[in-house]
Amino acid sequence: LTTINCRRPKMTEGNRVVVIAMDGSADANKALDFYSTNLQRENDDIVILHCVHHRSVYTYESIWAPTDPGAISIAFEEESRKGNEVCKAIEQKLKDHNVTARVIKLEGGDPGHTVVHKANDLNAAMIIMGSRGLGTIRRTLLG
Repeated sequence: LTTINCRRPKMTEGNRVVVIAMDGSADANKALDFYSTNLQRENDDIVILHCVHHRSVYTYESIWAPTDPGAISIAFEEESRKGNEVCKAIEQKLKDHNVTARVIKLEGGDPGHTVVHKANDLNAAMIIMGSRGLGTIRRTLLG
């Protein structure tokens, strides 16, 4: 038997921080739907995290990387602008679901690590996210 020590978040009765990672995809929307239908409690503090990952800026999603600082700056601004658009779409989705939440745009590193670190900072009770494009069988097994 293996024991895993985990830090339990401090919560008051009926109050918990729930982080929902959303990227604007159909799977992320399904995760929000699942939460609002099955898990939402009246006193939840819901935090939606959207991560803008700038890795593609450095490589233009190819095997070479740009050396022109101006091109990199323009690409960063474009990625950030797209992130703002995704956040606005998420805010509209929240209104449609009658869910009150904070939407936070994070920029920087790997989205998985960024979400976990921010959830830890927020002392979140849980993190909810979509299936990351898993196939039907894996999605069925993993949820």
